[in-house]
Amino acid sequence: MKIDELNEKIERNREKLQKMQKGARIKSYENNKEKRRKRARNLIMLGALFEIENLHRENASTLLGFIHENKDLFFKNRDRYFEIGGELLEARKNLKTGEIKEVGEGEIKELLELVSIFKSKNKDLGVFIQEKFKKKLFKDLTVNEFKIIKDYIKNL
Repeated sequence: MKIDELNEKIERNREKLQKMQKGARIKSYENNKEKRRKRARNLIMLGALFEIENLHRENASTLLGFIHENKDLFFKNRDRYFEIGGELLEARKNLKTGEIKEVGEGEIKELLELVSIFKSKNKDLGVFIQEKFKKKLFKDLTVNEFKIIKDYIKNL
């Protein structure tokens, strides 16, 4: 009788152990699945960055060589690159969502100063804005359009 009881106890414990091992395997699988998912997402994001800069068709060896040769420069200027990249991503986001910032008081004051530069070149800033952007008021311009005007003046 005692042997039968011990065998039943052993069998119950074996079943418990199998359930625990199965649970551990499932948990390990889920953890690995999450790690793979995060890695895949990160690789997709890195690929998207290369696509944004139109480098996605470049040869992998060439890109790796460039990155390898310039990684010290990258680490040296990481904070600067972080700011530049943040601005580029924000600008892309704004273009996609249609949230284009309009010019503020500072830009309007600068535009008024630019009027005199236009006049000295025998040009009219108001006409340029109407023709280029189909807008009549400075306050309706976006920051991007303001930058276009500044670049245009540099090339006059």
